[in-house]
Amino acid sequence: MKLKVYGCRGSAVFSRGSQYGGNTTCMVLESGNNMIILDAGSGLIKLDADLRKQFPGYPNDLPFEPCLLLSHLHIDHIYGLIWFTPIWSKESKMRIFTRSRDDRPLNEQVFGIFKPPYWPLDMASVSQAECCEVTGPFKIGGLTITPFTANHADKTQSFHITDGQKTLVYSLDNEMPEHDTDNTFELIKYCQNADLVVFDAAYLPKDYPPKRGWGHSTVQDGVELAEVSGCKRLMFAHYGHEYTDEELNTLHEGITGDKRFVFARENMEIEV
Repeated sequence: MKLKVYGCRGSAVFSRGSQYGGNTTCMVLESGNNMIILDAGSGLIKLDADLRKQFPGYPNDLPFEPCLLLSHLHIDHIYGLIWFTPIWSKESKMRIFTRSRDDRPLNEQVFGIFKPPYWPLDMASVSQAECCEVTGPFKIGGLTITPFTANHADKTQSFHITDGQKTLVYSLDNEMPEHDTDNTFELIKYCQNADLVVFDAAYLPKDYPPKRGWGHSTVQDGVELAEVSGCKRLMFAHYGHEYTDEELNTLHEGITGDKRFVFARENMEIEV
């Protein structure tokens, strides 16, 4: 399995130069003939451009069926949806997997903000993607995906993904509570011996205390998770959009040289 980073920022998109990039969360997991997109932040626009260059018949003639796992429906995680070409194409057979939040049809939940007067089209009506409700473990090709609840607002999900040999845990927008909770125990359980954990590092330690309870974590939380879970590697991501490269580089202090830890940057590729 291989993971590529298309966006690793949180909350807002920006265009200033940064070695970490300015797009919000979107990553792609490739395994055999499967391509699984993890969240649909603005980085999804870059993925669309890459696929257009790679496949002349894009989006109708792909060697795989695009699958998207949405952890939750906050704007920074769905902004790229309307710009992803397979969503407009019935032939691409795109599927979007996420948890239902209310009694509306799932496609209306996923595309709910993309309608007049906030967007000229009602995307729930024109989208050709199939929205699939996640209620428990499911399969995509040879991969088994197990969702579990994150400590974040609005029924956010984390994902444990395995091909039977390698395991990726995707857990952005998740806060490590001060005290032991069911969420903490569940996260540790799914991260045990994982080959790679993608972990939320939204805040610098100095900025975290007044934002406790907002559903995000720090690098120190990730280091603690790695210690108690025994995961083999942990990738930090979802950095606050306001942080400069200099500020983010300070996150490396104290763990530089520890090969378990990786700091996500746009266009980074990593073998799981």
